[in-house]
Amino acid sequence: MKNHHSIRSYLAGVLTALMVLALAAPALAAAAQKTIQVSSGVRIYIDDAELRPTDANGNPVEVFVYNGTTYLPVRAVSEGLGKPVQWDGGTRSVYIGKHTSDEPAEWLANMDYFSGTADKDFKTAVSEKDNNGDTHYNCITTNFDRTYNLDGQYSLITGTMYQKYERRSWTSAKNTPNCIEIYGDGRLLYTHTVDPETTGIDPIDFSVDLTGVLQLRVYFSTYGISWPSERRDLLSLGDVALWS
Repeated sequence: MKNHHSIRSYLAGVLTALMVLALAAPALAAAAQKTIQVSSGVRIYIDDAELRPTDANGNPVEVFVYNGTTYLPVRAVSEGLGKPVQWDGGTRSVYIGKHTSDEPAEWLANMDYFSGTADKDFKTAVSEKDNNGDTHYNCITTNFDRTYNLDGQYSLITGTMYQKYERRSWTSAKNTPNCIEIYGDGRLLYTHTVDPETTGIDPIDFSVDLTGVLQLRVYFSTYGISWPSERRDLLSLGDVALWS
């Protein structure tokens, strides 16, 4: 336990150094620029498990030592502490852990998954209109079933299930209920089903508590039929977000 505390203290110290540098960066950039020499190849371990720092795209990021101080990415610090990290470009601030914000910690459409629907079958859209003509963003536009490892980092999932604008004259498929199901650690937390053979479906907002959830599963089924027999996705999910 003492070793774990010392690691957290070490990471907190590194984080403080990073925050100071981040705040000082604009002033330093205005004053002067210089080339520095660093010592690279530093390896980070937490409870004897190696931490491999990456950027938001999963690319490796170098840890280095400069003037006796070790520097590592803020994302690596957040992963080491088991907490989400958020960047606020407006205030040039980094938040680790809980943060009240108008922006979510992650969009589900961009989340890496543990198991489930393959990337080639997982369709998304930057934006899409519902049958009321309202626009939604970060949309998931097809059936899917995916499981995500959250490790207790998030407190809430929110979003909207809606009928697609171009499908607003279509009906829900007979004997194929359209629905969304959200599970936390194997337990059903939320479900909403659209009755078969209906049209003119009102958008359905959902907000589900994920406090303490280690593993999230989201199942989404959507089928519509246009006369006489055309069958395509009827519904989408929009603005599906995870909050710290």
